[in-house]
Amino acid sequence: MEKRRNDGDGIASDRAATTLELPSDCEILITRTFPAPRRILFEALTRPEYVRRWWAPRSRGEMVDCEIDFRVGGTWRYVMRAHARPPARGEFEVGFSGVFLEIEAPDRIVQTEIFDPFPDAPATVELLLVEHAGTTTLTSRSRYPSKEIRDSVVRSGMEGGMRESMQQLAELVAMLASDR
Repeated sequence: MEKRRNDGDGIASDRAATTLELPSDCEILITRTFPAPRRILFEALTRPEYVRRWWAPRSRGEMVDCEIDFRVGGTWRYVMRAHARPPARGEFEVGFSGVFLEIEAPDRIVQTEIFDPFPDAPATVELLLVEHAGTTTLTSRSRYPSKEIRDSVVRSGMEGGMRESMQQLAELVAMLASDR
């Protein structure tokens, strides 16, 4: 199992908090623990008004569309308006979508994930939430159709964006927990 280091992403507060591993040729495993009950994290992951606040990394763009039909067989779609990185200029949209395959609230969600430019390369993503003594560990296991697709995802720069999104999710979950 390859464990990726978090060097050079500029998110110092996330260095120890979020791990990204490559447990097999076709998988990405992301883990993070949140100091909040599972039900709060589950809400933050499934309610559009909360997803809008954490999903798009602020340094890279903004979320412009968040649709969630949260039921087995329901669909989801997130679109981010991203800032082009130098030397390119301007903005472009990045879209992701999928279908909810299994929902076991508030413990587990299984869904597909499709990146718009590659509709024939869907991933299956399993999210597990395990609570112990008021803290919840989120485990996200993405399975891709091939090693080549998984490696393309890793090379895309997703790791830095994912880490920033996880940090934003942690901030939101902390706020929600303190309000309750």
